[in-house]
Amino acid sequence: MYKKTILVNQNGDEFIGWSDNSFNPTTGELIFNTAMTGFVEILSDPSYINQIITFTSSHIGNYGMSRQDYESNMPKIEAAIGNSFTYDPSSWRSEKSVTSWLKEYEIPFSGGFDVRSITKHLRDNGSSMFAVGQDIDKNSLIDLLKKAKNIIGDDSALTAGNLNLGNDTNGKVGILDLGAKQSIVNVLNNLDLETVAISPNETAEKILSMNLRGVLISNGPGDPRSLKNVINTVKKLIGNIPIFGICLGHQILSLACGLEVKKLEFGHHGSNHPVEIKGIKKALITAQNHGFAVHEFEKDFIHEKFGKIESYASNLNDGSNEGISIWDSMAYSVQFHPESGPGTSDGLQIFTPFIELMENNYAKK
Repeated sequence: MYKKTILVNQNGDEFIGWSDNSFNPTTGELIFNTAMTGFVEILSDPSYINQIITFTSSHIGNYGMSRQDYESNMPKIEAAIGNSFTYDPSSWRSEKSVTSWLKEYEIPFSGGFDVRSITKHLRDNGSSMFAVGQDIDKNSLIDLLKKAKNIIGDDSALTAGNLNLGNDTNGKVGILDLGAKQSIVNVLNNLDLETVAISPNETAEKILSMNLRGVLISNGPGDPRSLKNVINTVKKLIGNIPIFGICLGHQILSLACGLEVKKLEFGHHGSNHPVEIKGIKKALITAQNHGFAVHEFEKDFIHEKFGKIESYASNLNDGSNEGISIWDSMAYSVQFHPESGPGTSDGLQIFTPFIELMENNYAKK
């Protein structure tokens, strides 16, 4: 028997769906994702903590799921909204349905929504906190929102880490784990690099004593501006060890350099965002998942401590910043997800400078 699902924000903007799956009400920032595949990677990406995903694709989970596609150990989203969820997937790789996986972890999901209407609303009004529930009235859901953890000021990245990479650090790549995706680890391992997870609470002095090849600042959820201690740690690392920042890591590196980070109206969530890289003639088609962005700066400038800071990449849809480089201090970053989980493999080439920085620096020791 189908139940009515209510999706509502504090202004009373309401959307109705239907589901035969019972769940408890929950809250999160409502965003939309335009990807037509990669559902398992998206659902298990820790970057989506405190977010409700609206999938714009017509059918969600039609090819099922496989453990090989996990970005973490379980679904990390607050809820999933769509037009239709597939209960009986068809694929030789499928181990179970996405719906049974979400039920296993009591993650709310509901089909029957007009996802085009939701997407247009978010484009016109920007993302905001929403509540979703069944067997509950609209006003009660709005009351629930008043107690919800807002995405602004959200420091969930401090506890989002999920990597289990051992304790030996000598000669390895340290991943500052703010909610790192397994795909990042896989890319580095495929390049014959061993990795170790570093807690976001670790001090710069301790990290520099680990004899690491380099530090990768990972993706993650929430508001980067709230991670004051992590920003200060990275500030002390710059110039002392090769650094590569991805997504949230890009924003953290930028903040450590004194750049500004702003909230985007409705964020970038999908696997087909075109990015222009200086020196590359063809645009890269990239996977993206971020609600904040580094404020674009028109001219390169010289930082009194770190050297020349350059904006080397921009989003061709809205012109937002997609990467900075600080070659004088062995550091750079990228806003999109170059590890391609999910998405095209265009971005994999962005790992190359990190490898070169580590080889050159490690050879000097």
